[in-house]
Amino acid sequence: MDIPKSKETLGITRDKMPQIASKDYDEFINYLKKNDVKMTKRKVPAKRLKPIQKEFSKGGVEKFMIRSIGGGVPKPLIASSDNYIIDGHHRWLATKNIDPNEPIEIYQANITVQDLLALTLGFSKVTFKGIYK
Repeated sequence: MDIPKSKETLGITRDKMPQIASKDYDEFINYLKKNDVKMTKRKVPAKRLKPIQKEFSKGGVEKFMIRSIGGGVPKPLIASSDNYIIDGHHRWLATKNIDPNEPIEIYQANITVQDLLALTLGFSKVTFKGIYK
């Protein structure tokens, strides 16, 4: 399994990474729109996306790899205009390990990672998890 080295990320630990639950995605997208962020749903090759998270659970990646092979359709990732992932690192890494050229569905914001991360952290339903949760 190919896992990014810490220096290939923006160095944010898993417990500081915002998580958006599937049931809250629509509300989150509306929250961003109210903050003048345009979100575009598209598919991009997994290799074009970049992680901000520096810690990954191999078990979590394997779980998504198995789901992917089984035909499960994961929720889209959230990414910035500069192709950094805000939500969905393990889903992205599973796809990238299976086939880096495989298109992955994302909601891409028209703002940079720093601005999107700040807005995401301000979303009322954001949660946080440790590396093994």
